[in-house]
Parts: sequence; C-alpha cells; structure tokens
Amino acid sequence: MLMFLYGPDTYSSRQRLHQLKQGFKKKYDPSGSNVSVLDGEKLTLEVFRRAAGTAGFLASKRLVVVESVIEKNSKKEIQKELVEYLSSPDWTDENVVIFWEGDINSSNRRPKKTAKKKGASSRSTRPLLEKLLAERHIEEFPTLRPAELVKWIQDHVRGCKGSIDSYAIDELMTRVGTNLWQMTQEIDKLTAFRQNEMISADDVRLLVRSSYDENIFHLTDAIGSKDLRKTLELIGDQLSSGAHELYILTMLTRQFRLLLQARDLIETEPHPATVASRLGLPPFIAQQLVSQAQKFTLSELIGIHQQLAELDMKFKTSEGDPRLLFDLFAVSVCKTPTNASKDSVSIEASRADASAVR
Repeated sequence: MLMFLYGPDTYSSRQRLHQLKQGFKKKYDPSGSNVSVLDGEKLTLEVFRRAAGTAGFLASKRLVVVESVIEKNSKKEIQKELVEYLSSPDWTDENVVIFWEGDINSSNRRPKKTAKKKGASSRSTRPLLEKLLAERHIEEFPTLRPAELVKWIQDHVRGCKGSIDSYAIDELMTRVGTNLWQMTQEIDKLTAFRQNEMISADDVRLLVRSSYDENIFHLTDAIGSKDLRKTLELIGDQLSSGAHELYILTMLTRQFRLLLQARDLIETEPHPATVASRLGLPPFIAQQLVSQAQKFTLSELIGIHQQLAELDMKFKTSEGDPRLLFDLFAVSVCKTPTNASKDSVSIEASRADASAVR
C-alpha cells in the first residue's frame, strides 16, 4: 500500500505519521524491527528498492517511511526513477510505504519558470508529486483556519487538564499564529503556570513572546526606509511561514499605533525614557520605537494607520486576495516624493527581486 501525507501543518501530519507507525506495530510488528525511516534528502533508488521491496522479517509486512524526498532531494533524476519503479511490475504493494512531505507548495520552493523552447515537450518538474497525488491513500494537512485553530487550542488546553478564556485564545493566536509546534509548547507552559486556574490574556502577555515581533519590527523598518523590495520580501516570508493575514495586520496596526504615539511625544519630549514612561514600555523597546518613529512624519503615520484600518475592513469582508492587498498597501506606503506621482509601480518586478534574495 502506498500512502502520501503532506501539507504546511507539519505538527498534525507528524502526529498522524506517529499514529500510523503505532498502528502498524500493533497489528504486524510489535518489535518494530520491520519499520524503516529513509532520509529523502539522501535517498537513492537502490536504497528505496532494498527497503520497500524486501519481505518482512518474522512479519507479513514492512513499513517504510520516506521523508521529504520531493522537498529536499536535489538530484533531478531521483523522482523520475522512483515513479518508474513504482509503476513497474517489480513494484508490489505488499509492504506499506508512506511518503511524508512538508509544505511542498510553499512559494519559495516552487520550481523556477523557464522559457520553453519551441517544439519542446511539457514535462513535470516534480513527477513524483503528480504520481503520489493520484494515489488513493493521500492525506493533506493545510494550515488551520482561525475557527479551526480556536477549537484546536481549546481541545489541547483541555487535554492538559486546563481551561482558557476567549480573550486569552485571541491573544495566543495573535502572538503565535498557526505554528502548532510552538503553540503546543506555549499551552504546556501556560497550563503548568496556572495549574487548575483559568488562563487569562494577561497570562499570555506575561509568558508568551510573539513569534512575529522581530519580523514586524524589520517590516516596519523597511516601510520607513521606503524599501519596496524588502517590504514585499518580508510580507511574503510572514505569509509563507504560516502567519494568517489578520495576524500580520494586527501586529502591524499595533506597531504603527505605538509609532504614532511615540512620534507625537518626541515632538516635545524626544528622550526615549519619556516615551518609555508615557507608553508603559521597557526602555530598550522605547529606544527602538523612537529610532523607527524618526523615519516617519506625523502625517505619514496617520495616513498609514488609516490605510491599515481600510485593509482590516477589506480582509473581514473578503474583498480581494490578501497577498495582493498587502502588495498594494506596500506600494502605497513605500512611495517617495519622487515616485508618488507615477501611475503604477511594478509589484511583480519587486516581488521577483525579493524572491531572488531568499
């Protein structure tokens, strides 16, 4: 039997893989001596044939897991060789073979488009992926949607014999996003801290550091420098890492609200200590905030804050593709006096430049 597990939610797919391994051991191989895990990055056809084509030892079947061959193996011929073998009479499905992949559709892993020569045939750059997607036993693990993530958090907290209020869930989602590996660690930490008491938003703010704080700081810095290429690159990185568009927007709005307050203060009180005291921020955060605020005029910050509010409305009413809306926002806020009068900016060119440096 051939199975395919894939998708950006690697936490859930790993849990499922573990479940399948345990089920196989319980049914066929209690000792686990017939379970093999192959590193796809270094996989060769000979290694695969030897593992998948060998009969079980004191068991009716073997379980072979192949990890990340599509995602990580740089040898162009390996996928074609595997497809040919799996389609040949030599292959039998007596053993159980599971191909496991992470986010195979992530934008930074897509093959580059090349100009097709006249008369050249159209061949897939990932033939193994096409083969596996055509199989009967496939399971996809997409990034959880907000409502699904809320339920996942509630279930996991209950599994840790804890409880959490809705405000804490919102704060946790904003700080961690859809990274279930980190989310698991943070929930374990919060339930251990609160023991049998309800987890509150204050607990989350106290114990959970936002995954996106540093990236949002760099993104804000790129906007302040009017660096469109860098701005598009950082937005793309956030989306590719699993951050929901509303999480990114929430963090940006929070940062620009602080910048607006800081900019207003430094008009009369330019010292970071004053900003820290007035805004209730740690001194080192206030220092960074003052440094960033000086890159903007007060009117620019007010305008950006208004654009973020409009973006929030468009996201909530599903008005347009989130990536395109972010791109248009980036073009607007990165305009300089010399190019503000231009009718359009090449988003695709800047995005291509951003992809080239990844």
